[in-house]
Amino acid sequence: MLSLSRMRLNNTTISKLFLGGSYSYVLVLVLSSLSNFFFWDTVQLASKHALFFFDTNFGSVLLPTHLDSGHIPTFGWVLAVFWKLFGKTLWIGHLLMLPFGIGIVYQLQRLSQRFISAPWAGVVTFLILLDPTLSSQLTLVTPDIPLVFAFLWLVNSVLSNSRKGIAVSVALLFLISMRGMMIAFCVLLLDIFLTISLKDAKKSIVKNLFRKSLAYLPAVFIFLTYFGYHYAVKGWVGFHADSPWAESFARVGWTGFLRNIGILGWRLIDFGRIGIWLVLGILLVKYQKQLFQKKMKPLLWLALVVCCLLPLNMLWAKGLLGHRYLLPMYLLVACVVLFSLASEGIPKKLRTAAAIGIGLLLLSGNGWIYPPKVAQGWDASLAHQPYYSLRLEALEYLEVADISSEETASFFPNIAPFSAIDLNEKPGRFQKFDGNQHYVFYSNVFNLTDEEWRWLEADYSEVKRFEARGVWVAIYSRNRP
Repeated sequence: MLSLSRMRLNNTTISKLFLGGSYSYVLVLVLSSLSNFFFWDTVQLASKHALFFFDTNFGSVLLPTHLDSGHIPTFGWVLAVFWKLFGKTLWIGHLLMLPFGIGIVYQLQRLSQRFISAPWAGVVTFLILLDPTLSSQLTLVTPDIPLVFAFLWLVNSVLSNSRKGIAVSVALLFLISMRGMMIAFCVLLLDIFLTISLKDAKKSIVKNLFRKSLAYLPAVFIFLTYFGYHYAVKGWVGFHADSPWAESFARVGWTGFLRNIGILGWRLIDFGRIGIWLVLGILLVKYQKQLFQKKMKPLLWLALVVCCLLPLNMLWAKGLLGHRYLLPMYLLVACVVLFSLASEGIPKKLRTAAAIGIGLLLLSGNGWIYPPKVAQGWDASLAHQPYYSLRLEALEYLEVADISSEETASFFPNIAPFSAIDLNEKPGRFQKFDGNQHYVFYSNVFNLTDEEWRWLEADYSEVKRFEARGVWVAIYSRNRP
């Protein structure tokens, strides 16, 4: 009995240590990023949106068309409110991410404890947090962190049949983005799956559906109110032909669709996630009983629905398969695999070896850097972190060399106004590269088109390079006058 008590105590202690490590991991990621400027899509979805509301003193609910990406701009509005209250600084935005990051750990902890016991609940929570894309997003000021929090809260609320939790989390997803609405729809199907039995009488089914639907009414009200007003003012909802992102939404044919399926597969195993899929393969071959056990059925069903429905519209579009868009898929697949791995019947040596292997591969994913001519999701792993200091060094070099931004070209995401990237009062911006500028500011964290590469290699020579941990920034000068 004493030995058993000690084992239980040890298990509890181990779980607490890993849970403590999970909260500490989020804290370190956020606090170490307080001075980081806006990067990648956050320049648009966070900085520019918030600056509009801040500068206009919240004079309009709607964004101007050149900034309007179709979503309800709640994130930009909230960020602007915090700037008004505490000052327009980079660190305010990063600290805004902290409660959502802590909330993600709490919701993962709840979800893990629902399916598995200590010490594996703490271990699994920590392993899921190591996903490079989730880790990277925690270092950015981005609506994807509140989205992940709301998604996990909704899953837990549905599994516990908490109607208040469902009402609030669904409303949050609707307020964050249209992708959040799609995710809410997927979890709604789980809610129906868990609470409706086709064996019941039709009258009972209809009555039950009506009662369950009440939790979704606040979100429906938000949707109808905002998008009804948006359509009345602008005449479009979600997307319009003159959108700056029209190229990304452009439809592809069957060849493009099949190519996108390949890209989706790459995204799913990218940055070390291949370890999770390898373990899933082992479970499918040798441990189907643990994988398909009764208590796992809701999570398996939800993972299948999300994996089928969430990327569906992305596969028909030219440029919508960003890593961060797939975060719910990554998390659900990881939960299914790790919860099954931690269940009874899996040999302890296999469980431990698989957990260590998954953890090491996920950590290694933050060092996966592809050759410059291979497009990479730089906001999807911590590999991009050196870019912040390298860019500042390069900017200082240009200033000392008296090279102006007007004669210097660059690429996304470095062509936004300096005030939107760095949140300062510095005027100007780099020019969009077209082969005519005398200088070029380039980094391997920029994804260039084939044509841009040809121009750069044929007409420009490198004059200065700044490099750290596989990331580099270079200044090029044109060969001809």
